[in-house]
Amino acid sequence: MTGLRARQKRERRDAIFEAAATVFAEQGYNATSMEHIAARAGVSVPTVYAYYPTKADLMVAIYAADRAIVEERKARLIARPPADPAIAITELLLIEMRNYLDYLDNDVWREIVATSIRRAGDFDAGLAQLNVTAFDQPMARLLQALKRRGRLSETLVEADAVALFSDLVLAVFHQQIASEHDFDWVSNRLHRGVHIAVAGMLPSSP
Repeated sequence: MTGLRARQKRERRDAIFEAAATVFAEQGYNATSMEHIAARAGVSVPTVYAYYPTKADLMVAIYAADRAIVEERKARLIARPPADPAIAITELLLIEMRNYLDYLDNDVWREIVATSIRRAGDFDAGLAQLNVTAFDQPMARLLQALKRRGRLSETLVEADAVALFSDLVLAVFHQQIASEHDFDWVSNRLHRGVHIAVAGMLPSSP
């Protein structure tokens, strides 16, 4: 019976997830209610809330699942990074930032960020893990690749550099969704910040 219950729970979660993805695509995020999602999934509204406490939780789950193309781009960049480490790092950050901004509009991201600030729990844990997967892990791999090629100092502490670039991209992202800047503004801010940071990470001259 335990296996049956687990399978039924998984099937309900999957049905809610698929229904939300469909309704969001058809009606848009703002026009979609949890009632719409429950009706499409064939479950009760309380059941939807039991699996996903807010629309923002659902959207983050959908976003996290829709990443194959983005991860492939990152893998190609890490495998063959530009010779200039500042350009390589900026390009990696821009791949993810462009995906963030193309996927959802600023109103939705503001709601997601506000939800994260308002409460702890599964949403915060999921968002934190998404940031680790989207930024921290690929950045660590890129920094390792650049160090192997002699583009960055061998003494660079990768964890510190990852944290620095993660803070930079999140700061730029929050400014963008708060102020409605265009992508050129985002790109320029990241370029400047990365170039300043990388200047202290280069190998010492012989």
